[in-house]
Amino acid sequence: MNSARDESLSLVLIGGSSGSFVIFEDIIKLLKNPVSFAVIFVLHRGKYSASVLPDLFKTKTDVHMSEPHHLDPITANSIYFALPDYHLLIGEDHRFYYDHNEPDFFSRPSIDATFISAALSGIPVKAAMLFTGSSQDGAEGMKLLAEKGFPTYVQNPEFAEFPRMPEEALLKYHQHNLLEEDKFYKTISDLLS
Repeated sequence: MNSARDESLSLVLIGGSSGSFVIFEDIIKLLKNPVSFAVIFVLHRGKYSASVLPDLFKTKTDVHMSEPHHLDPITANSIYFALPDYHLLIGEDHRFYYDHNEPDFFSRPSIDATFISAALSGIPVKAAMLFTGSSQDGAEGMKLLAEKGFPTYVQNPEFAEFPRMPEEALLKYHQHNLLEEDKFYKTISDLLS
């Protein structure tokens, strides 16, 4: 399995919960084919949510989008969405793994599960971003990514629709870069270029 992995692969990790759907949509609009990295979105969704995010966003970009299957390879120039009711893990072999362990902070998929596995995978992370949400999911993963030297960005809680998630990330680790309201999408666009 390791022989097929792309050594130039890098990741952009994006996590959010309540209030993040519109932000995700706006970020997807910023992505222009080709992108030199893989983008992985983790959005808290209900256990019985339909697996339709690529269909909902297909008119927003021409970059390939999917909800990957267990053991699918991670490739650049792709956008991935975690399936509902499974934790999406990033393997050292540049493949996705699904896990059905207990929910983290009542959530499966868990942002922490994806972000922590990415930090431990050995794959470079170009940027990790955490947005609005009502739990503390994502705080541990963002801290580990930052401690490993990867750039981390947190929405300023003052303008987050649900500030708890970015607040918790900043409580765990004070040195994340803040995404300010007046330069929010400009900063993200620069990170994705």
